Parts: sequence; structure tokens; C-alpha cells
Amino acid sequence: MELDYREIGQNIRRCRQSRGMKQKDLAELIHVSDQHISHIENAHTKLSLGTLVAISNALEVDCNTLLGSTLARAKDTADRQKLLDLTERMDEKKLGLAIELCRALKDYELS
Repeated sequence: MELDYREIGQNIRRCRQSRGMKQKDLAELIHVSDQHISHIENAHTKLSLGTLVAISNALEVDCNTLLGSTLARAKDTADRQKLLDLTERMDEKKLGLAIELCRALKDYELS
């Protein structure tokens, strides 16, 4: 599952700026250097989960806001991998049934 650190950094910058904060202000709140914030915002470094949570708390937004569409893409990739894992050891008959079930689900409208 690959996250888009460029998008995450842009989202952090946008949220930070919308609150009138400088990189130095955010850095002080989460006890890192302003250079580290710059590297995160410019995708020169990958941020840890702990740092992501600290930034989201400091900016008063949820982590999903900072992750943005990269979260949806990561979930989609993980779901596709799960499907591949489930079907890789199926015999031809079971695989055919799985394909038919997927076709039916694709056309099924949830209300």
C-alpha cells in the first residue's frame, strides 16, 4: 500500500496556511524542527504515523483530511490485493463462480 506523500504534504500545507500558521509554529507544537515540517510538506521525507497524528491534532483536523484521496487509493489497492489473495488458490470452477458473483455485484444497485 503506497501513500502519496506529495498529496499529504500539500494537504498539511493547505490546512496549516488556512489557520495562519507558519511552519515554525506547527513544528513547535509537535516538537520537531521547522525543517522537518518543510521536508514533509515538500514530500522529501515520509512522515510516521505518530507525526501524522500529531500534525492532525495541532491543526485540529482528522487524519483523513490530511491523507486525502491517497487514503482511498491505498484502500482500493489493499482491497484488490485481498481479492487476488482469495482467488489465487481457487480451482477453475470456483474461480468461475467468483467471477460470476463479481459480475452480479457490479450490476446490483444498493438502495
